[in-house]
Amino acid sequence: MQLITPPTKSNHKTSAGNIALLLAAASVNLVSATSHAKESPWQVDSSLLVYSESDSRVTAIEPIVALKKDLGDERIFSMKMTLDSLTGASPNGAIASNNPQTFTGPSGENSYTADAGETPLDDSFKDTRAALNLGWEQPWGERNKISVGGNFSKEYDFTSVALNAAIARDFNNKNTTLSFGVGYEADQINPVGGTPVELTAMVYGEENEDLKQTRSDESKNVLDVLLGVTQVMNRHWVTQLNYSYGSSSGYHTDPYKILSVLDDQGNIVNHPSADIDNWYAYESRPDSRTRHSLYWANKIHLTEDVIDFSYRYYTDDWGIDSHTLDLRYRYQFAGNMYFEPHVRWYQQTAADFYNLYLLQSQQVTGSSINLDYASADPRLAELSGITFGLKYGIEFSRTSEFNIRVEQYTQSYEVNRSDLPELAGLDLAPDMEAITISVGYSFEF
Repeated sequence: MQLITPPTKSNHKTSAGNIALLLAAASVNLVSATSHAKESPWQVDSSLLVYSESDSRVTAIEPIVALKKDLGDERIFSMKMTLDSLTGASPNGAIASNNPQTFTGPSGENSYTADAGETPLDDSFKDTRAALNLGWEQPWGERNKISVGGNFSKEYDFTSVALNAAIARDFNNKNTTLSFGVGYEADQINPVGGTPVELTAMVYGEENEDLKQTRSDESKNVLDVLLGVTQVMNRHWVTQLNYSYGSSSGYHTDPYKILSVLDDQGNIVNHPSADIDNWYAYESRPDSRTRHSLYWANKIHLTEDVIDFSYRYYTDDWGIDSHTLDLRYRYQFAGNMYFEPHVRWYQQTAADFYNLYLLQSQQVTGSSINLDYASADPRLAELSGITFGLKYGIEFSRTSEFNIRVEQYTQSYEVNRSDLPELAGLDLAPDMEAITISVGYSFEF
């Protein structure tokens, strides 16, 4: 899954079940901790993340509080609480034009306008998400460790419930750990204004609401499976290899994304209906998705510094293949302080059904679009991204640390230039830049 923008109101939400599953698997890898005969103090990790995209796009503010407690004999309870507040403007999928464009909001009551030459952005976008994650892990026999967890996430138009479980077994004097995890997630999608029928036309104004084609709320189910092996190579090097499989069924379409319907000159055409002018069609995506990924991670401990390097390959049956390289170098200095530079590179191919726009002469008959699936969502385009970041931390004690992280992200789209005359000179897929600032404090009590 790409790390491009935070979840938006119109986005397939980041799989809570998959995240919980990965966390559960990660928590049982490496060498088992020393057993404690009595309860340990609560470990608290708190952070505040601020994410801001360029051109007044999405801004997110995310406070997180995570608690963990060893109740004795390595029986560990964990809890994480997250609150997301997102505002700003999000691309609606329509293409830039030489003329101003006006769109109706999801509720049908409000409208917004994109100036000539600008990428249409829905500036009514806002949302708040609250999430709670609970986990439990403990030894099972001499060489096994099990973990279970659950996640509940709620926002205005989306509800998610997820469960996960994982088991890890040590071999080779605890130098080798095999792990297996499974997660299941059930999502309920309740779009503002109802769920639009795929590939039907966007309707303008309350007076034409009877022309809008909608149906009731939708749902989606997600299954994730993880197999992993962690190996201590020597005193300084630990490596991990994971294979992940994911399968989802149900509603995958983004109910707020649209596509422009153009003539052979690049002008937005009028819908055959006398009551609808510029023709924008709601997108359509397959009702299932199968994903595979391989993840290889390494931690190398030098005399004092630590190198953290990983590579991830991802592929799915929508036609998206991606590669992710991630490198961190923790430089320890002055005893209790450290700097951690970070570089991340990401590249993906486009989904099979990605279309920058629809051509009336090729993909439309009358008032019907002759495609099963189509989307202009930039997150499904061929793209690449690069992140540069720096983290500073100071350890006040063995159990107390303050840190701050700043990262710059640039995302570029590999979209072929259109040969339609009216689109000449327009930037149809402008780069996106974002800044992330995170402040964290961990302690015990």
